[in-house]
Amino acid sequence: MIKKPNTLPLDRTDVFISIFMGLMALALYVRTLAPSLLWGDSAEFQTLSYTLGMTHPSGYMTQIMFGKIFTYLPIGNIAYRVNLMSAFFGALVVAETYLIVRLLGGKRVAGVSASILLMLTEGFWWRALIAESYAPAAGMLTTIWFLVLLWRKTETWQYLFLAGLAGGLSVGIHSTVVMTAASVLIVMILTARTLKDWLGAGAGALLGSLMTFGFFIFLDYKDPPSSIYNTIYRPNLSLFSLQIHEFDTPLERFFAIFPASSFWSYYFTATPDEISRRLLEYILYFPNWVFILIILGAIMLFVSDKWQDALYPLIAFIIIWGFATTVSFSVYREFYVPIWAIVYIWFGIGASAVLSFLERLSIQRQFLTKIIHLILSILLITLPVWYARQDLARSIQSGYPVFVQRYHIYPIYGPDKAILDASRILNRIEDNAILFTNWDKLYSLVYTAHIEYGRTSISLHEWLTDNPELAKSAIEYIDLNIDEHPIYFFIVVPQLPDSFRIEQINDQLYRVYRN
Repeated sequence: MIKKPNTLPLDRTDVFISIFMGLMALALYVRTLAPSLLWGDSAEFQTLSYTLGMTHPSGYMTQIMFGKIFTYLPIGNIAYRVNLMSAFFGALVVAETYLIVRLLGGKRVAGVSASILLMLTEGFWWRALIAESYAPAAGMLTTIWFLVLLWRKTETWQYLFLAGLAGGLSVGIHSTVVMTAASVLIVMILTARTLKDWLGAGAGALLGSLMTFGFFIFLDYKDPPSSIYNTIYRPNLSLFSLQIHEFDTPLERFFAIFPASSFWSYYFTATPDEISRRLLEYILYFPNWVFILIILGAIMLFVSDKWQDALYPLIAFIIIWGFATTVSFSVYREFYVPIWAIVYIWFGIGASAVLSFLERLSIQRQFLTKIIHLILSILLITLPVWYARQDLARSIQSGYPVFVQRYHIYPIYGPDKAILDASRILNRIEDNAILFTNWDKLYSLVYTAHIEYGRTSISLHEWLTDNPELAKSAIEYIDLNIDEHPIYFFIVVPQLPDSFRIEQINDQLYRVYRN
């Protein structure tokens, strides 16, 4: 007897609600989006999405190619358009959060509540406003989960192919999504029963991985002056223990940019005290009632007859959350972003369990049950909005939430501050100049020089501030170019006065001359 595929617990109403939630999130994120160029990693993504150059480790080839698509939008400047990519993926996560709650058997009102909570969560909202990899990573994670659930409900192998494709492409977005491949593998080992399922998933993953590697080959071939190869690696090869001949083929550059050292080795590099502090910080982040429903939802998935569906979120959460709470990186909170959706989907399942319990109360209390059910439904919708009321009010009135001003996420009174600051520096140097700066300012200068002004003959580099001394290869690079190019530094770096004569131009620039 042929087994009848499971029916999909979604209808047109669910699709409409998910689209509506996604559009609401997109409208909110666009209203509060960073308006222009930023600094650090964000400026790097904004620049390289346009010039198509290689980024810093650990691999963002797919992100850069997706970002390029957004640079064609006829709105704002290039930097703003790349910021829009994060808003799009953030809104996608909000929409898929509702759909996943429904696919897991949750109620509509609980799915809407979960989506609103996610949409208005400060840590998630923040990363949907700037050009970064975390909102796209969250978008890929929820897309993979959504497709796996569609496969589980319909037994259609093509969904596994698409999930594998998304997973392969995620290799070029963020390592946190790649880490969750273990989640999919375990679910498939327990539930996949046909060769078509395995072949479909494998073919999708292989195709996605090949596309990602193809993106790398393309970006490596393009090699614009803005590429990380030229801004950092080539002048500083000695600090990476490399010689020129060890960096002159695509494969050598691939392993130099993406070393084969184990990602897992970063676990538990934070101190025990720091790990304990982060654990408490994370728990206290949620209101008590939200935290209780999150825990209830995670448990309820395991006690259902589809307990295998509980494995993907739990394993993915443990892998990513465990990394964020134990790694020594100071920016550990960014790693929470891809798992915000998991947390609030658990919330949606927990809220659905409470509502279902009320529905099962005896018929003698039917009227009271309906009243309580209605009140809880209203609270599930209104409380998330109430908690975010200050950010929402400021967003509507002024175009930015309170936390943007509190954490100085982007300049709210001078939207083009990064461009103006860079312009003041660039106006003091010649077209064929070489400028060494720190990482935070590097790509805001590259963007302004190469994209805003078209001054691509200016070479901009980072001296690696993690090292107390200037790279030997950087000194050789300066010595090779000093007779033909004016060379500037932001600060007097150790070793520089020993080899060259330094002239202070202003409080930001130092000119380097041969002794």
